[in-house]
Amino acid sequence: MIIIGVSGVIGSGKSTMLEHLNKMDGVKVIEADKISKLVLNDESIKEFLRDQISEVIENNEINRSLLRNKVFNDHELNEKFTSKMWPLISKEINNLISKLNLNYYKLVFVEAAVITGLQVKFDKTILLEKENNKRIKSVQFRDKRDHQEIESISKFQMEKIKNYKFDFILENNSNKEKFYKDIDNLINKIKK
Repeated sequence: MIIIGVSGVIGSGKSTMLEHLNKMDGVKVIEADKISKLVLNDESIKEFLRDQISEVIENNEINRSLLRNKVFNDHELNEKFTSKMWPLISKEINNLISKLNLNYYKLVFVEAAVITGLQVKFDKTILLEKENNKRIKSVQFRDKRDHQEIESISKFQMEKIKNYKFDFILENNSNKEKFYKDIDNLINKIKK
């Protein structure tokens, strides 16, 4: 089994890549973002939030939009928050990987905008890139977020991955069919 980390800033094509990978036999996709939503309910995280930014908790529920706004606009708070979250997310991902059927799954793709925070042993890593204006337009359309929020998230993510040495860089500046073909070609290269 080959464990592959997939990274890229918001709007670079991670969801599109995962959509394609999920159709393949023998491929498992693990999304750190989905796991992070579960981990947010961990009592140690709620305790941290109550202590550091209590306004994001309303009726014992976390307002994720407000949390995202607070965390992505305060570098020090972000560092504290991710230092609590990433170990829990990593533990869940490693647990999922350990339970996989090795006879069926040949490739495991672990997706996270910032894989540098994950404590997962990757055999290969991929960085997805997309032209800035295309990336921002696609996020505005998909998520209905404003330009400022996208820039803030992008800046944080770029800073976190800028010094990481990725094995492959995959550009996503064309249409979906070409991107899928490029993904397939890269997978064939990785399998060799």
